[in-house]
Amino acid sequence: GFGRCLHGTFAQPLLWPTARFRGPSSPAMAPGDDQQKDLVLFAREVRNQEHLQADPAVLEEIKTFLLSKECDSARSATHTVLENYPDWWTRGRRAPPGLEIESQEDLEQLYRHAGTLFGLGIPLTFAERRTTAFRLFQDIEAWGTRDEAMPSEELVGPDAELTRLLGAMIGEVFPGHPGFLDAAVYDATGLSQTRGVKKTSLRLVWPGLVVDADRAARLRDLLVHRLTNAAAEDGAIKGLEGRLKALSPANAWYSVFGDAAYAGRSAVRMPLSDRVSPLPLRAPERRPLVPVGVLRFSFGGEGKLKVEWLCRGPELEGQEWIKIGCLRQSADAQLTEWSVPNWPGNQPIPPSSTRTGRVKVRTAGGSDGGGGLRLKANTRAAPPERAGQLLTVERRFNGAADQFCDKMEQHLGKAVVEPDGAHVWKQPGGEARIIMYPEDKRVKVVGRPNQVRSLVVIVAPYTEAKLGLDADGNQQDFQQDHQQGGRLPSAAFAPQGVDDSSDPHAAEPGDSSSGLGTPTGQQFRRATQDFQSEGQGELSLKQDDVIYITHDPEGDQGGGADRWVYGKIEKTGACGWFPMSHSVPWDETTQ
Repeated sequence: GFGRCLHGTFAQPLLWPTARFRGPSSPAMAPGDDQQKDLVLFAREVRNQEHLQADPAVLEEIKTFLLSKECDSARSATHTVLENYPDWWTRGRRAPPGLEIESQEDLEQLYRHAGTLFGLGIPLTFAERRTTAFRLFQDIEAWGTRDEAMPSEELVGPDAELTRLLGAMIGEVFPGHPGFLDAAVYDATGLSQTRGVKKTSLRLVWPGLVVDADRAARLRDLLVHRLTNAAAEDGAIKGLEGRLKALSPANAWYSVFGDAAYAGRSAVRMPLSDRVSPLPLRAPERRPLVPVGVLRFSFGGEGKLKVEWLCRGPELEGQEWIKIGCLRQSADAQLTEWSVPNWPGNQPIPPSSTRTGRVKVRTAGGSDGGGGLRLKANTRAAPPERAGQLLTVERRFNGAADQFCDKMEQHLGKAVVEPDGAHVWKQPGGEARIIMYPEDKRVKVVGRPNQVRSLVVIVAPYTEAKLGLDADGNQQDFQQDHQQGGRLPSAAFAPQGVDDSSDPHAAEPGDSSSGLGTPTGQQFRRATQDFQSEGQGELSLKQDDVIYITHDPEGDQGGGADRWVYGKIEKTGACGWFPMSHSVPWDETTQ
């Protein structure tokens, strides 16, 4: 499939930008082209690229194409704009919810334009919406320090033991290959603007393997399991783990190979596209997914594996690298035949303890994944769509791991210790569970919303809401909660940064990277009907209650009117999640 690659001689990894990807040369400016010339100046200003040289007609063509493919709703978009970044082609307008690319011809044109902009040094900031079936891929993310990051070649390359372990596993799980498998490699290593530290970011895409979210996540679990076992023995993987954790304690295998792209996120950054820092920065980070090359894994007899570069970055055009690395598949795409991964002892691999499967978790406060509309209590049974969704609440425990274990054993008995060291307590008679990671003191509660609420009541006195990483990429210390008996169980469902005693007319601070969205500040609503909460974290409403919304997770992604939002009743000060469909906008100046 890579006949245009040059065999035998392997070039160095691609440096960005490079003349190989440069767009058409700029002809002399003709009279009357002032508007197009102004577009170049605007692109320089928006992207802070004062030396940008581009053909104004080319930029105008790209702008016209992108604007012609705008869609009205994110739900119909095939491609979205990262962080709704208002790039040069939007001309000062708010970024559209996304693009809707319907034909193969339009898709090819998008790839061509993306390759041109990458070569000019102003790459697009696009993500593609995952289809039900998609190409298998792995994202590798390792935090560094302000001055140092893990070299990419120590993680991915013919001589990297991690690459060989991954390739052997993939060949084992997909035995129907013709003796080899290829993986395209992309590198977005650089300075994380949100953390202020360097970060190694790599992606492998397997063009010949088609999976769904469940299979991709199960493969990830198997990989983490094998890496954990390999690191327990003396060898290259143990040394690699030590170097990763020396850079940042957060670099555990389950974090290096995260699962958010399979479970939590429906949009994945396109190859050659730049990452955008979330608000308040909201700017390209100048670390796009740069093509490194294509690795070929050749499988011989008796478990022999040969890994070599089939081709390197400069040997293919930009649009070809996008075509190889994009994930979307047609609606009738068939999943690649596989051999179901097993744990040792030939037991089927259990559901991941570090993800919520294929359910996209909306909030930590009882959201049903986006369907907030409920019927009135006297005309409905318990909503099956609520009961069927999985919910994850993440916390951090105080004190020593054995003390936390003792507390949990009093309620749920002895824990099961998984291969990665996690302690798991299951709720009797169900699949809801508490997972504790002694290494970084993380605690996850996973299950149906009603099950999670009961388990959160158990862990709440000994845990606090989990924060993020500090400027060095390390886990932050958590302030001790001075409330008698620990943090109130209902507070576990509140978004980070919410203070129930704050001024109702002050904007709340937020962190868009938390998955809860950007706080909306002073967005007031009036309840149009009663709403009865079904558990902790939800907010009961009476008709005509005035509520101000502090967190709207799906607002920037074009979420529908039935989405769940977090707010506070102005009169009583009560806080919680409620379906926005039960309210209408309210302007206090007109009342």
